[in-house]
Amino acid sequence: MPTVSIPVREGPDERVFMKAIVRDDEKKILSRGHFTLTYSAYGQGRVRTLLGGGIGSPVENRRGGNVRRLFRYMHERMAEEDGAAVALLHPFSFPFYGQFGYEKVSDHLFLRFPTRTIDFVPRRCLFEPYVTERSADMISIYDEFSRGRNLLLPRFDDRFCFNEKDQRKTYICDLDGKPAAYVVYTAKKDLVVNRHCNGVLTVVELAYTSPEALREIFSFLRMFEGEYDTIEFTCCGVTPEVELMLRHYFDVTYTVVPDLMARVLNTEMMLGANDYPDKEGGFTVRVEDELPLCAGTYRVEFGGGDCRVRRDDTVDPDLTLEAAPLARLLYGYDGVTMDCARYMSGVTLHRPCPDFFRAFPRKPCGIFEHF
Repeated sequence: MPTVSIPVREGPDERVFMKAIVRDDEKKILSRGHFTLTYSAYGQGRVRTLLGGGIGSPVENRRGGNVRRLFRYMHERMAEEDGAAVALLHPFSFPFYGQFGYEKVSDHLFLRFPTRTIDFVPRRCLFEPYVTERSADMISIYDEFSRGRNLLLPRFDDRFCFNEKDQRKTYICDLDGKPAAYVVYTAKKDLVVNRHCNGVLTVVELAYTSPEALREIFSFLRMFEGEYDTIEFTCCGVTPEVELMLRHYFDVTYTVVPDLMARVLNTEMMLGANDYPDKEGGFTVRVEDELPLCAGTYRVEFGGGDCRVRRDDTVDPDLTLEAAPLARLLYGYDGVTMDCARYMSGVTLHRPCPDFFRAFPRKPCGIFEHF
């Protein structure tokens, strides 16, 4: 009978690193994966999160149910023993991971436009080069920026500011004496005969605490007009305000790349951690799944910024969901409405339930790093 083992290594912060291995009776490796137990942004706070990567089997051991065995073991153990509410991964195939209850919950939106088109802000530089002594300021900006943006992972240091491979540069800005914004970018030009041209400045990460702070980022980028012909943002799925500030839409190229998938491990925990509307409402949802802490029927009542979640498998639900669409709807990354939900696989609406969809409106979702 194949068995699963998990060598564990504690991280320097609240993260736990694990390597799960499925072996047969002769200790031969049938499948493996790397996992990290951490937290991710959800609602106005964070939930315990399992990150997965490098999951697979040697070619000679595929189609034997080994990856399914690995996932089942990790999902149940992390939920029941370590309090994990959700699992995330970057898929090589969306349909492949869909069979294990995962569903897409974020896209990377790339925006590319000529530098001259940000003429709606003045040229101004209130930014200064980042130095490690300001690490606490960077993290404070990121933490404030993260509120209300699902999926973002916590930051404990400033390693994300530096990458020798792409030669990142980082600048930070204060407004009214407080840390307000930072921007991390790379830049490159082509050497054509005897001159550099076709310059592209790529913003790989940014965070801001107010509309004024975001405008200062645009003013800072405008200082590069004449040096770089093009500006590209790689992360507008989690920073939709960037697109809202643009003006010359015909000059903007939009590219969407599907990104993260999520799998709910503990439905009651995810329902309880959501940021609900002030106006009172309620719904009952039934989840059909193989995981004990994901399956069940849950009654949710909310109002005034508070919520009450109660499991009751005897009541009739307003809607029934499988695990995959549950994750997509709870994160609200594409703002699925009640009418649209009827077309989703794994969704059954037994009666109109507008309060469920009002409770999970569209929200910015995504992360900057690749785990």
